[in-house]
Amino acid sequence: MIRRMFNALPGPTPVRVVLAVIITVVAFVALMFLYDWMGSNLLDSGGAFS
Repeated sequence: MIRRMFNALPGPTPVRVVLAVIITVVAFVALMFLYDWMGSNLLDSGGAFS
């Protein structure tokens, strides 16, 4: 599956490698923002017991 996704990227191999790295970094940053949002909005803040 990953090989098919890599081969679907445009350009020669060095361009594909750069694009794959950029896409991976953007995906990880988006995942961090998603986890941060879930932690602050959906999960218990822990303030029930004082």
